[in-house]
Amino acid sequence: MFVTENLIFRGFEDDDLDHILGLRNDALVQRTLTFSAIAPAPSSKYKEYMKTFAEGSALWFSLRHKKNYEYIGFCCINLLEAKNRDARLGVTIASRFWGKGYGTEATRFTVNHAFKQFGLQRISLDVTEGNARARAIYTKLGFKEEGRKRRGNWIDGH
Repeated sequence: MFVTENLIFRGFEDDDLDHILGLRNDALVQRTLTFSAIAPAPSSKYKEYMKTFAEGSALWFSLRHKKNYEYIGFCCINLLEAKNRDARLGVTIASRFWGKGYGTEATRFTVNHAFKQFGLQRISLDVTEGNARARAIYTKLGFKEEGRKRRGNWIDGH
């Protein structure tokens, strides 16, 4: 377990699955996801998928608030090409915690930890064009835009 100013970072546990399903079924959070349709996820199937995904990630942090241990979200690192020390970052924060600095704090710690622990050369991510908060965080932390997938994320028929 790791602790920053406001957050506790701990590994995946089965009791996280209900919280992760809650994130997935939050309509505001769904609009920021780059990997699934905007529709409610079936409980058992999605929980099984996320458990496999979390346990297969090189690094998974469940994020809890330091003061009250409330579930805030998660960050993960998945190795894409070990030979090239290349990884992908994933960050999901519950909508009720947006705008409080937790996304920045979580992303900064996760990225720094991953670079140190895995000797990474590069960390990349996908972000939707309309997710201005996330884009601002990634820019502030030094991420560079390398390209765009035109029509890469279908939202509201666009």
